[in-house]
Amino acid sequence: MSPSTPNVSAFPTAQGPTDQGRTDQGPTDQGTTDHGPAAPLPGRPADGAAGRLMRALVTDHSGALVGAALATILITVADLAAPWPLKWVIDMVFNGRTGRFALNAADYRVLAAVAAVTVLVSLVSAVGTYASELWLRRAGERISHDLRTRTYTHLQRLSLAFHDRRQKGELVTHITEDSNRVGEAFSDSLGTVAQAALTMVGMLVVSLWLDPVLGLALAAVVPALALVTVHYRRRVRMASRRQRARDGEIASLAAESLSAIRLVQAYGGGDFEQDRVHEQSEQRRQSGVEVAILEARFAGLVDVLGSVAMAVVIVLGAVRVSTGALSAGAIVVFAQYARKLYRPLKDIAKHTAKISKAMARAERIAEVLAADEVLEDRVGAHAHGRAVGVLELADVDFDYTPGRSVLQQLSLQVPAGSRVAVIGPSGAGKSTVGALIARFYDPVRGRVSLDGRDLRDCSLRWVRHQVGVLLQDTVLLTGSIAENIAYGTDATPDQIRAAAVAADADAFINELPGGYDHPLGPQGVGLSGGQRQRLGIARVLLRDPPVLLLDEPTTGLDAASEALVMGRLEVLMEGRTTVMVTHSMALAARADRVVVLDGGRIVQDGLPGELLSLPGPFRRLAKEQGLIDGPRPRPMVEGA
Repeated sequence: MSPSTPNVSAFPTAQGPTDQGRTDQGPTDQGTTDHGPAAPLPGRPADGAAGRLMRALVTDHSGALVGAALATILITVADLAAPWPLKWVIDMVFNGRTGRFALNAADYRVLAAVAAVTVLVSLVSAVGTYASELWLRRAGERISHDLRTRTYTHLQRLSLAFHDRRQKGELVTHITEDSNRVGEAFSDSLGTVAQAALTMVGMLVVSLWLDPVLGLALAAVVPALALVTVHYRRRVRMASRRQRARDGEIASLAAESLSAIRLVQAYGGGDFEQDRVHEQSEQRRQSGVEVAILEARFAGLVDVLGSVAMAVVIVLGAVRVSTGALSAGAIVVFAQYARKLYRPLKDIAKHTAKISKAMARAERIAEVLAADEVLEDRVGAHAHGRAVGVLELADVDFDYTPGRSVLQQLSLQVPAGSRVAVIGPSGAGKSTVGALIARFYDPVRGRVSLDGRDLRDCSLRWVRHQVGVLLQDTVLLTGSIAENIAYGTDATPDQIRAAAVAADADAFINELPGGYDHPLGPQGVGLSGGQRQRLGIARVLLRDPPVLLLDEPTTGLDAASEALVMGRLEVLMEGRTTVMVTHSMALAARADRVVVLDGGRIVQDGLPGELLSLPGPFRRLAKEQGLIDGPRPRPMVEGA
């Protein structure tokens, strides 16, 4: 990671908004989960999507593929010519001679020509093989690279609604393994199948030219091959699709379990997680065995067809030679072709199955690329200047899934520079309000505006620079401290240090080995919650946004860390329009205004002091947290 890494929204990254901490289950304002198979996607491609994707790849890399095709033609010509030197020796040198005989000058000239042609055929084959493999390998690697980057780029553009429904391990598999296998289908299988097909057609054409009767007999095996290929290709493709589905499930289960390894070990869930993966792995094993059985049957039938072709050539060829319709040397060519026909049939059998598997993977990539849940920039979208910071939600309705409303006709005005706390019980829609302000989602109805301008009329990149987000648990990525603070910017070391000083993070950073160059492990392992939050504050300060969104920034911190973070939050909120999504009454008390949500609607709205004096949910929450006289939370059982 580098400071210039393109900006990726960190708010509910890979997790979706939630009011009570984050899981890998998508939005939880209404209790949605992400267990089981992924929900059907709008924009799911038709069955021919994989074919269209493959055709597009062929078009994009047509230069290398044309070069490989020309090289394949050279290889085919060499294969077709290989038996002819032996035919010339039999027909022109032996020529009916038996026993011992002397070679004359003409015989030596024929033998010299045969030797030269044999070497030339070998050279042509070697050059063709080299060129074909080089071009196909290059094309395969470029295709894998294109698919990886296109898929990853498209996933970055897809809305959080898409990511909330999809398992992350499955999406990672599309970027890595699926893309690699499609590229390998071009580099390893496409050339082999093309060469095998050309060789087969060439041998049939030459055979018909040498002797139509024997040529037709040799060609009789081709329709049977076509029927077998079509039948087994369909079955292998369906089995491969089931196999890949199991691969995605295993990857997702493993990713989910390993990302929550503390929970798994704390609750002794190892056996349960092992059973889940074992069940999916067993289904995957059964699908793999099914594919192997189909491929073995396919290859076995091809072996039989090849043997039938050889038997026909031997028997019918002997009859044709005996009648004088065919020379002895010609039957050698037929025999070599019949033997070589077996190799293309076997190659087609083997690599057609591989291509079928690759097509199953291409279908999964095409499904992602066809997903159209993208927050698009409208033509002429606003993207200039710094926002003043006036926020408004007007008659906003929103739901994550149809029929399960999260916000209902919600209207809220936030003047520039003011601080508004959004509180309420779990599932009230608090985090959803923040997600709409940051435009991680668009409302179903109504509008969300900044400075009077609908966010849908603004550039997404511009919105991301106007709205700074601080999460309950700051997301830190693998890389140095400096790279994490400067994420998504081109900040200089001096600017990074200044932001860290303002966030009161400079002291503990300098105590780390390497200071600002200290490498962080995944999720900032080794840092305390308060230290991670101060790095998050520094990250937001560095971007200097006019609008600030705080999503439970003090939840889970001990008293000392919370006090320190609260002090830094005052620095961060100074002069900015701030929306605080929180359960903390202490943080809400620092707001100019408090909005209480319940059931997706605003049920209270006013100054903190005013709401404390009125009966209602705000006063009830304050009593529960012991900020005013009233019932205290029940003490823990002694010894617990």
